[in-house]
Amino acid sequence: MKKQVILFVSLMVFAFSSMAQRSIYLPMMIKNDDGSTGSYDIQKGDKLVYQVKAGGNEYDFIVTINDEGDKGIDFNYEMTNANKTSGHVTISAKAKSDATKYVNFFRGGELNLTDACTIWLSGKNFGDMPNKKTTITLDNGAPETFYRPEKDEVSPVVKIKGEDKKLDAFIINNAADGSGNKTMWINGISSNSLIVKMDLGWSIVLKEIR
Repeated sequence: MKKQVILFVSLMVFAFSSMAQRSIYLPMMIKNDDGSTGSYDIQKGDKLVYQVKAGGNEYDFIVTINDEGDKGIDFNYEMTNANKTSGHVTISAKAKSDATKYVNFFRGGELNLTDACTIWLSGKNFGDMPNKKTTITLDNGAPETFYRPEKDEVSPVVKIKGEDKKLDAFIINNAADGSGNKTMWINGISSNSLIVKMDLGWSIVLKEIR
């Protein structure tokens, strides 16, 4: 009986440990060469490496995932720009769910977002996709309508843990036919609505997950 109790306790400890390790659920949707789909689940400590081109400058913007769950999303970032800008960002669960405003410029230090989102499309904006349009406010601009055009599928190639993978993503654009001057590419699953590319007159593109 004593051995059974010890075994039960050990199994419970293992189960809770496994649940803790799997507390993040941020799958990247992958298109395989044979036409099937798969996924890569982002882990704590993973680094999302974006290439930024802005104002004649080019540098990396690196996001390190600290946590994701009921409290929202927590990450550190660093840039390889001349100033070596770095900081820490939290996105509250409410902001990740309901925000329609986005912050795209980081000046270093602490940033706690409670009514705006960044890096990810909010649940509200992603949830509007069946209607093919949603309202978004970028930084200090006016609200704009973004549309999901008829030809919305894209398959950007991202290096994931050293291997090139095609992502299953879709486009939103500030013109119904996709010809507008502002575009975002979104990872194609609501549980990880990561922005993998954005072109707003300056561009940021996910190139690697380390």
